[in-house]
This record gives sequence, structure tokens and C-alpha cells, in this order.
Amino acid sequence: MIALSHVTKHFGEKEVLHDVSLKLGENGVTAVVGKNGSGKTTLLRILAGLESKDTGEVVTGSRIAYVFQELRLVPTLTALENVALVLDKDRRGEAEKQLRAVGLEAEADRLPGSLSGGMQQRLALARAFAFDSDLLLLDEPFSALDDAWKQKMMDAVRDYARSRPVVLVTHDLSDVEYLNCKTVRLD
Repeated sequence: MIALSHVTKHFGEKEVLHDVSLKLGENGVTAVVGKNGSGKTTLLRILAGLESKDTGEVVTGSRIAYVFQELRLVPTLTALENVALVLDKDRRGEAEKQLRAVGLEAEADRLPGSLSGGMQQRLALARAFAFDSDLLLLDEPFSALDDAWKQKMMDAVRDYARSRPVVLVTHDLSDVEYLNCKTVRLD
């Protein structure tokens, strides 16, 4: 079970999260929405163990995939190598499959810096899908995608969420509507 219970977080005098509780099922997408500065990214960072909480309890899986807003692709590795990076040696062939799933098979030998912003975002999603995680965290993962690719990637997230929980931070309420997911609002 993955859960936050009565979590509070301050940065100096500013309280970013106040008594937040969230329980995720074994699968499905949960969207976290709210205005800028409401603590959405901080919530993801706490779930990932990258940020400490001030109070409350956090229970997560041991293997977490995370698509950051900044994407965090390795600039000196090709697209294929970026995906293969998260795979066990006996699963390296799956990297090509993941690139095909996001329409980047022809870009396998290109470095991330030579890809468009939308392609980089799809590459980051491919890498996250390839990782055998207990939980997938997505921070604005569709922001650089055109409408056609956005829909394809939202469908891929929905398919991925059939077998594990996904937490999606988004400002776009149409994403929430399209995915028909549980929603947590932070204000």
C-alpha cells in the first residue's frame, strides 16, 4: 500500500503542505491538481523520498519511476541508451520496444539535446515505462506534447496504470477528465 498520512511540509515560514492524506490503490491514476505553489511537486518529491516531510507518515514502494518537469535525461547517452539505463541487463532488448511505443524508434541513436521538447518528453516517459516500478510519479508529463501525442501518451499512462499506481501532477483539467481518474486538489 502506498499512502501519505497527515503530511505537513514547510519551507522556512511558508507551509506548502498542510495535513495531506492520500491512499493509493494497487493500480490506477490519481491526479494532483492545484494552483502554482500549492505543493504538487513537493508532494511527488516526498513520495519519491527526495524531500523530507515535517510531520506525518509516508509509505511507498521501493522502486519508484519519476518523470520530472525537467525530464533529467542523460545528455551524453542516445535515446536508446537513456531507456536501457533503467533496465536489467537481461531486459535491454525492451528499450527498443519502449522507443517504438512512443514513436521514437527512428531517433534511437540521437542524443536528447538534438530532439524536440516533445520528443524529449516522450523519451522520458518511455524510460519510466521501461523501469519495473511499484509506483510511477509524473510531473506535468504532457506539457510539451501536441494534441495527437498527448492523447497517445495519456492512453499509454492509462494502460500502464492497470498494473500499478500512478500519481499525475497536472494543471490541465482536461487531462483529469480524459483519464477519468481520482483527483486530489491542493490549495
